[in-house]
Amino acid sequence: MTRRPFVVIALLAVLAGGASACSSGSGGPGASPSASFDSERALSIGRRFAQCARDHGYPAFPDPVIQNGDLAWPGEVPDLKEQIRTIMEQPECKAIMDESISLGDPHRDTTPSAQDMEKLRAFAKCMRDQGIEGFPDPKPDGTFPLVGTPLEQEGKSERVLTAIDACKHLYDKKIAIS
Repeated sequence: MTRRPFVVIALLAVLAGGASACSSGSGGPGASPSASFDSERALSIGRRFAQCARDHGYPAFPDPVIQNGDLAWPGEVPDLKEQIRTIMEQPECKAIMDESISLGDPHRDTTPSAQDMEKLRAFAKCMRDQGIEGFPDPKPDGTFPLVGTPLEQEGKSERVLTAIDACKHLYDKKIAIS
């Protein structure tokens, strides 16, 4: 899992199925590192989350590493997304994950262009039009405020995945939550 995995995995599990959140590698073309990303703190939080996972029934949950400027989970972890979803049900593990919100994303420019903001708003409207009531408009930094909402808890339900498929033509870049 890469790139501010604790928050990004929640969004990607909700909005994009989590596929890119569980791979290692860079942010892709056009990605630029942000000076606000604290890789040492990310690694510390990641290690605490891994220990929490092990304490709650996943003894083989790996410690993260910094790889190409990203937080990544080494090796093959079967059902990583499902493990994380289950682990997030533990309040103490979720609290650790929530700390990552302040870390920033090492590959995300925090000031989306006006054109991207229009696309993000169109994506949000499309999600609501597809029956995802309460899907919020993006914040000025381009993130969607879903942390702690019923939509975050719903995860990648069939109705959410169907709405994403119907709306992904409006915004084809990665989406982040806050």
